[in-house]
Amino acid sequence: MIFIKNKMSKTSFYICLSICICSLSACKSEYTKYVESEMSKGIRNDSLIFGLRIGQPSKAFFDRCTELNKQKLITEGEGSNARYIEPFDSLGDNSKRKEMQFYGLFDDKNNIYGMRMTFSYLNWALWSESTHSDKLMIEIKDKMMKDYGGNEFIEVALQGEEFKSLVKIDGNRRIIIVPKSKEDVYVKIEDLNYVLKKKS
Repeated sequence: MIFIKNKMSKTSFYICLSICICSLSACKSEYTKYVESEMSKGIRNDSLIFGLRIGQPSKAFFDRCTELNKQKLITEGEGSNARYIEPFDSLGDNSKRKEMQFYGLFDDKNNIYGMRMTFSYLNWALWSESTHSDKLMIEIKDKMMKDYGGNEFIEVALQGEEFKSLVKIDGNRRIIIVPKSKEDVYVKIEDLNYVLKKKS
């Protein structure tokens, strides 16, 4: 029996996400107040993943990926993405090993302003609810809190009840976690200084 992955098209997903992000900033909602409060603190957080930082030139991203590839820590992913797979733990539970596809976000000066990532379980299956994105989303949220600390995530409705995102802001850095499909969880880390400037 063949199972077809239930995915939104990439174009539809990114349009939906962009509309959501734009609408979040359009009115004086609690979310907007949250953004303004964090930005007013003047705190700058630059950490991304694999030692990369907001503000570095794009060359730093590609050089780092080349280095990680030589170390056999990442491989070529889908499209332009790089692919990282959690290492096998000979003493632990490997039933929830994850893969991450990622790529840098670059501003108009070709500097890094963020990172986009897509996570999924290696053993994902349509019939296995424990591997679906709603369960993975919880794991990713906990990982982001462990890695970055700071404020807790808040829940924001994207489209009806089916799509919910988690958002956290610490100073200039915003992290968004959103289910992309039953399989995938999309994460975006970005510098709000650039994002808000681009919208103005």
